[in-house]
Amino acid sequence: MKLTSRKHCVDTLREQCKLQSMRPFIARGSNAIRCSHCLMAEFACFCHLRESNDSPINFILLFHRNEIHKPTNSGRLIADLFPDDTQAYLWSRTEPQQDLLDHLKSQQGTCTLLFPHTETAQAQNRQPRTEFADVYGNNKKHTFIILDGTWKQASKMFHQSEWLKDIPHFEINSEAQRSFLVRHSHHKMQFATAEVTAMLLDSLGHNIASQKLFNYYQAFNEHCLASRKRGSKTD
Repeated sequence: MKLTSRKHCVDTLREQCKLQSMRPFIARGSNAIRCSHCLMAEFACFCHLRESNDSPINFILLFHRNEIHKPTNSGRLIADLFPDDTQAYLWSRTEPQQDLLDHLKSQQGTCTLLFPHTETAQAQNRQPRTEFADVYGNNKKHTFIILDGTWKQASKMFHQSEWLKDIPHFEINSEAQRSFLVRHSHHKMQFATAEVTAMLLDSLGHNIASQKLFNYYQAFNEHCLASRKRGSKTD
């Protein structure tokens, strides 16, 4: 089924990366005929499930370059679901885009980076945020930066980017994690970007938005699995 929603920031970023790339991105399953919008094999297309919603918070998706073209990347689901509340950029350790820096400056005081308060973060004197009453008291939506990459990639993005170090970061506490997992008892404790973001929304009390994102991720995951199974039968 063809895409019914308009293009969003991740679609645009992916197209820009293709134009700038010196060589094509080749991933596992690259021989499959894929939908150009959702990146699934055509028989597993889930474009008909992409429905725009309003988010109670804003998102900045900061992509590791290796993630932006992956069909299995789940960070893009945030933009699928909340296109008007999401912006996307490629991460660079030393040369972040000026548009990104300008955007972060405009969000100063109402912007938080989602990442655990690691020992390295403590050694770097990074600022953890524990309360949001001070920022939810005004009429401006809070913005969360979501690092999209493997754990190793995200850790590098967080700890090695000097330009991110003045932005407070937030760790989802263990009580909120347990509450989320109890309601999703079949979870295997291996969180994808979309799941972590659903957990963030849940921990902030935005339960409806959290459930919509988690449900959408589950549908996406089912289409990914269907695509892999069909592919393995034809190898």
